[in-house]
Amino acid sequence: MNKRIKLNVKEKGVLLFEGIGTFLLFQIINIILIVISDLFYNNENFSNLNHMFSLLNEDLSKSTFWVIWFFFGLVILIELVISIHMMIKSYRQFEVYKVEAELIQIAAGDLNHKINLKVNKRLQSVVDSVNLLVSNTNKHIAEQKKSEKSKDELIANVSHDLRTPLTSVIGYLGLIESNNYSDLDQILKYAHVAYKKSLEMQNLVNSLFEYANVEHATSTLNLTQFDMAQMLDQLSADFELEANRRGMEIIVNTKPNKIEMLGDTEKLGRVFNNLITNAFKYGKGATHLWLEAEKTSKEVIIQIANNGQPIPKDSLSHLFDRFYRVEDSRSKETGGTGLGLAIAKSMVKVHGGTIAVTSNEERTAFIIHFPNSEPKK
Repeated sequence: MNKRIKLNVKEKGVLLFEGIGTFLLFQIINIILIVISDLFYNNENFSNLNHMFSLLNEDLSKSTFWVIWFFFGLVILIELVISIHMMIKSYRQFEVYKVEAELIQIAAGDLNHKINLKVNKRLQSVVDSVNLLVSNTNKHIAEQKKSEKSKDELIANVSHDLRTPLTSVIGYLGLIESNNYSDLDQILKYAHVAYKKSLEMQNLVNSLFEYANVEHATSTLNLTQFDMAQMLDQLSADFELEANRRGMEIIVNTKPNKIEMLGDTEKLGRVFNNLITNAFKYGKGATHLWLEAEKTSKEVIIQIANNGQPIPKDSLSHLFDRFYRVEDSRSKETGGTGLGLAIAKSMVKVHGGTIAVTSNEERTAFIIHFPNSEPKK
């Protein structure tokens, strides 16, 4: 909360001197004018004029007397207002000095410093602008640091995920190269393992390329008009065999039955593929997979949900981080690069939408909000 500036003893003295001194100066000027007027009135050279004034004085009524005192009081009031104005002007000058001192501290490199002063309206707008500038600068610096840290983590994660299968590839091919095998079947076994590990590396590289492409907006959207309800039906048909194999039933619900949208169907298809595949891999014990869409006046809301094992609460806020996986170990059973949800989030973002996740004992749901982009007819 901003506070009024505090003046020291010297500054208060200057302020009082400015106001009281100005008012006293006016009174001295008034006294001088009265003396001059008196001298002028009693001068013998103006005797005829004095005689005329004396005749006028005899005719002065009480109302005229009070009029004269009114004007005299008005003059005193004007002088008092001017004196107060001078004090206010001096006080505002002190405000400027205080703000300048704060600015010097910021200019010296203390970007965590905030100007917590309550000053006059015009200067307050400058103070607020400076505080906003410092705040945005700090935010930009924090984002840069976060970006640098993120790059370091990216390099570390990529190195880890590439080194593991690459070590296997080199190891098994090395056995073949050094003739360290007993028969053709063993050669084929080594070659098969090396091939599978090579596919893992290819999958990681492709995922990295796709993530970087979407995250840095180097890819353009190929917008077309499509029916979201029809897309969900198609996804249900595509994954029906896999769902049956896992003992799951896919249920599609859309409101209304036809939901027209504008979007890049290839990228949106990748989003839903990632979410459905994610449900198959991590929704342990799930018996149902729901693909739901609802259209409102402002947006289209899509849910990909399953009734499998819930996601731990401390993992929910990290699910869309690059390379993050819920399990503590990098499971060979589930596999994956840890980039699927990060890619899904980026693709939703370039469509102007948002994605979030909720999870409890009943349901784990990925909820996507797209702005209503139905073409005008």
